[in-house]
Amino acid sequence: MSSLSVRFLSPSLPSSTSAWPSSTRLAATQAERPVELSRLEPRVEEREGYWVLKEKFREGINVQEKLKLQKEPMKFFMEERLLQELVNIPLEELEKAKVTKDDIDVRLKWLGLFHKRKYQYGRFMMRLKLPNGVTTSAQTRYLASVIRKYGKEGCADVTTRQNWQIRGVVLPDVPEIFKGLAEVGLTSLQSGMDNVRNPVGNPLAGIDPLEIVDTRPYTDLLSQYITANSCGNLAITNLYNPSVCSWPYAPMYAWPRKWNVCVVGSHDLFEHPHINDLAYMPAIKDGRFGFNLLVGGFFSPKRCAEAVPLDAWVSADDVVPACKAILEAYRDLGTRGNRQKTRMMWLIDELGIEGFRSEVVKRMPQQELETASPQELIQQQWERRDYLGVHPQKQEGFSFVGVHIPVGRVQADDMDELARLADTYGSGELRLTVEQNIIIPNIENSKLEALLKEPLLKNRFLPEPPLLMKGLVACTGNQFCGQGIIETKVRALKVTEEVERQVAVTRPVRMHWTGCPNSCGQVQVADIGFMGCMARDENGKPCEGVDVFLGGRIGSDSHLVKIQL
Repeated sequence: MSSLSVRFLSPSLPSSTSAWPSSTRLAATQAERPVELSRLEPRVEEREGYWVLKEKFREGINVQEKLKLQKEPMKFFMEERLLQELVNIPLEELEKAKVTKDDIDVRLKWLGLFHKRKYQYGRFMMRLKLPNGVTTSAQTRYLASVIRKYGKEGCADVTTRQNWQIRGVVLPDVPEIFKGLAEVGLTSLQSGMDNVRNPVGNPLAGIDPLEIVDTRPYTDLLSQYITANSCGNLAITNLYNPSVCSWPYAPMYAWPRKWNVCVVGSHDLFEHPHINDLAYMPAIKDGRFGFNLLVGGFFSPKRCAEAVPLDAWVSADDVVPACKAILEAYRDLGTRGNRQKTRMMWLIDELGIEGFRSEVVKRMPQQELETASPQELIQQQWERRDYLGVHPQKQEGFSFVGVHIPVGRVQADDMDELARLADTYGSGELRLTVEQNIIIPNIENSKLEALLKEPLLKNRFLPEPPLLMKGLVACTGNQFCGQGIIETKVRALKVTEEVERQVAVTRPVRMHWTGCPNSCGQVQVADIGFMGCMARDENGKPCEGVDVFLGGRIGSDSHLVKIQL
C-alpha cells in the first residue's frame, strides 16, 4: 500500500524514515512442514525459583535477555532489595554503574515502574493492575494523593487496558507508595516488560440488563493467578526470550514483550477480543457454560494480527488452567528469532494452530482440551451500544452514567471529585473502559438529576460529549513517552475541535492517535487512525507527521484497518 504522511509544523525530532508495516488481517496457518522435535524443547528452566534461559539457547541473545540473566528483575520485590540497592542511593550515583543504571531503566518495569528518562528524568510512570477496570473511591483518592504531591509533574491516565497509569513518581517515595497501594487493595506488580498486562472485561459487568456473563469473577481470578495474589508469580515473569533484533530502528523501539488477555461478557464486545493474545468467548457446550478460546491477536511495529480460533472450549472452572497452559507454552517455546517476531502469533504460525494447540494440551492439568463449541452466546448481528450517558441497570431503580474523559487524562482534583461523586451518588465504585472513559455505576434513579448538575459533569467530563469527541482515544505521546515520535493528547483534542467546527457528522466517528508504531493508541481498530511518524515540511526539513489509517471496526463485525493512506 502507499503511505501518506501528514506533517505537523511543530518541534522536530531526529529524522528517521521508514515505511511502517500495514495493518492487515493475517491469519495463523498450518506449519508447512512438520516441526522438529528439538524445536519443542523448552527454552527456559527453573533455577532457585526463577525461570531463566537455558545455557544452550543463549548464543546471540539481545540486551534485554542479558540484563535478565545478569540480575533477575523480580528479586527487587521477592527479596525486598529495592530499599537497600536503589531507593536510598542518589540517582546520580546509580547512573555511574551500568548495572544500577539498567535497574532504573529496565528491571524496575517488572514492578510497574517506568523511568521517563527522555522527558521526565528522575521521574517514573507507575502502571497499576485493575482487573476488569473496577476501582473504588478509596483507591482513586489514594492515587490522587500520590500525584498531587508532584505538582505539575503529576497526573494520571486511563489506559486502553482499563487501568490507571500515574506519573511523576520519584524513586525515594516508592516503598511508601507500595505500602499505600497494598492498604487499598492495589498493586503495580508485573504490569510491564515480559509480563501479562491487565485482564480486561466488560465495563458493565454485573449491571448490564443484556450481559451474557459477569466477567468480574474471571478477570479477578486471572489477575490473582498472574501476580500470585500480588505476591509475584515467578512462573510467568520471563515470558519471552527473543534474540538479536535486526530492525534498524530497534534502539528507538525496544518495545516490550507484552501479553494481553480478556474475558468477553457482552454482545457489544466492549472487551476488543480480536486484539488480545487470549480471549475467552462465552459459549454453551452440552448444557455447560464455558468459553471458546481465541488466540494470537496483537499489534506491533512489524505486524498486526487478529486473534484466531484455537478450536478449544473450556468450562468456567478451567479459565485459569487454560490461561496457565497457554502462557507456559508461550514461555517455553516462544520464538528466539529477531525481536520483531516474539509475540505469540509468530509462535502459532511456526507451529501451526494444531501444533500450538497440542502444546497447550500437554500443559493442561489432565492433558485434555475439548474442541470448540458451535453454540457461541454472542449475537453476530449486534449494534454496538453506547455506554456514555445515562442507562438503566439490571437492578431495578438504579442506573449507571458513563462520562467522557478527554483522551483519558485526569489531575488529582479530578480524581478526588470522581471519588466524591461515586460515594455521594453511587456505591463508591468506578469503572474504567478501554476507550479511556469512566462509568459511575449503582446510582439510584432519584439521584440522577442532581448528579448530572454537578460541575464536573457539566464542564469537564461530559456524559454526552460531541459526536467526534465521543470516540477519541490517544496514547501518552512524546509528552512523557520516550518512544513517542509526536505529541498526541493535546494535538488530538485540538484537531478534533477544529474538525468539529468544519464538519457536521450524524454519528460518532472513532479517531485514535498513537505516538509511534507500538500502537498503544490502537489505531488499527479506529474508523480513522493517526500514527506518529517523521515527515518533511515544504522546505524538505524533518517535522512531525502521521500515517493515516482507515476502516477499523469494533463490535460484532470487528476487523483491523483496511486502508493505510
